[in-house]
Amino acid sequence: MIRAKCTTFSEQARAYIKDCLLNGTLRPGDPIKESQIAETLGISRGPVRDALMTLQQEGLVMGSPQKCRHIRAMTAREIEESYFLGGTLEGVCIVLALPHVTKADFAGFEEILAQMKRESQRVRGLSALSDIDETFHDALMAKCHNTLMVDVARKACSHISKFLYYKAWDTLFTPAEFYERHKIILDAVKSKDTQLIEFTLREHYLESGRRLAREAVDGADAAAGAERTDGSAGANGADGARGTIRKKA
Repeated sequence: MIRAKCTTFSEQARAYIKDCLLNGTLRPGDPIKESQIAETLGISRGPVRDALMTLQQEGLVMGSPQKCRHIRAMTAREIEESYFLGGTLEGVCIVLALPHVTKADFAGFEEILAQMKRESQRVRGLSALSDIDETFHDALMAKCHNTLMVDVARKACSHISKFLYYKAWDTLFTPAEFYERHKIILDAVKSKDTQLIEFTLREHYLESGRRLAREAVDGADAAAGAERTDGSAGANGADGARGTIRKKA
């Protein structure tokens, strides 16, 4: 994902925490140490607190200033419900936009999809398709005049796939499957059948939510089990093993 240039210390801290989520340094449920982040970035703790407040509003961080904040961990049900909400709202947004979509807009959709196909043929994981994914969905909703609904639709689950469970999302589908799933969406939009559009978007997101819930939650349980086992090994003489595995995560 392309990062915009940070202009304040708070934005720098926010970007740093998000990068830690992307590279696995921070994972859902992990505590966030303000002092450590401040020291790493060479800034005071004030901007870090501001960054954490913003990330909490974005749904990535939980806790309060009086207590230790931590990276949000979600249950399988919460993940699935977030994706259901996102798909339902996006379907409605596209239907509302439809009367205002021109032939030129449809040509633009086709070009985005063609670019997605080209990119999907030369990448291995979905992370490389993140930007074109956002471009595609944003374009379909661009003519929706209900900007609040569009905003909620985009934020309903983007924080899950693009940050909290990014590693799981990266392998959720093959790049070829990813392209085909978006082609199905565009075919539905081109049909101008409002019921089909809403159904297609809802199913598109539901399937992603089901897979991500299974991969993310099962993966977290496996990691926790590995750490518990590793911790036991450390108690029996393999000192520091747990810390080593934790650092590699």
